[in-house]
Amino acid sequence: MFSIIRASKNPTSWETWTTMSDHNVSIADATARESDRHSGRESDRTDSNPFDIDPKQVKNYNRQGINKHSSGDLASAIAEYDRAIELNPEYVKAYNNRGLAKGQLGDFAGAIADYNRAINLDNNYAKAYYNRGRARVETGNIAPAIADYSWAIKHAPDYAKAYYYRGLAKLELDDKQAAIADFDRAIEVAPNYAPVYYYRGNIKHYLGDNVGAISDYDRTIDLAPADIDAIYNRGNIKGETGDNAGAISDYNLAIDLDPNYAKAYYNRALNKVKLKDKPGAIFDFDRAATLFHEQGNIDGYRKAIHKLEREYNIRFQSNKN
Repeated sequence: MFSIIRASKNPTSWETWTTMSDHNVSIADATARESDRHSGRESDRTDSNPFDIDPKQVKNYNRQGINKHSSGDLASAIAEYDRAIELNPEYVKAYNNRGLAKGQLGDFAGAIADYNRAINLDNNYAKAYYNRGRARVETGNIAPAIADYSWAIKHAPDYAKAYYYRGLAKLELDDKQAAIADFDRAIEVAPNYAPVYYYRGNIKHYLGDNVGAISDYDRTIDLAPADIDAIYNRGNIKGETGDNAGAISDYNLAIDLDPNYAKAYYNRALNKVKLKDKPGAIFDFDRAATLFHEQGNIDGYRKAIHKLEREYNIRFQSNKN
């Protein structure tokens, strides 16, 4: 069954959140910082120093935290951010960074508390609004997350990832047209950001715009050749619209990327049936049945053996005991 939203492989991974470093390394940060530069303001009050402390030492603790964070040592990273905050309780970046680490550990309440503190210290800090929105989505608070993304966009109008994730949040609320509008804007800002095309393609498919959907999947695959979901979905549309050879080609690609992709074998078999490739269809149905059985997909298993036993009069024998 077609699904607009795919499960996140790692929703709290380092790469998916706004970077925490003192230098620019991501699309999201680039756009946020550029907006801040044009507005003539500092987004994160890096040099706030109301106490008699060494600002270099504060930044050093923050940088050590980033290094440990990027290596996966989250507990040690948090300890370094704690030290930076102890030296300078108004060091906004450390709160944002500590919130990121807490979120990766599943402590979303703690993460949100840190983002709140960062925003209280600098209510123009687009990154903190964005990251708080991400944390709120993880806790199921979709409407407040949308509000946070909107605040991030207000302070950084070219914040591509804020548009993208606001679009995803709107999808969670089934507001497809509003989601498309956000994805369109994200693409305007960051035309090489592959995930936006994928999700816009999903919505277009759902709304019946198969030509537009295939175009978006094409762009996704151009930018991310290993995006197996885009390849598989494109194959599905090709099969639905009568391009059986094109569908088979896409399922071939999907299976090359994941030899255990049971649904790709099953759908490739369906298209081979339409092209009257009986041996190929039998092989794929048999392989799909085996994989569905191994993976515990009872419904898929039953459908595959139904095709073998009822349509081809071939009795499936599982290798399972």
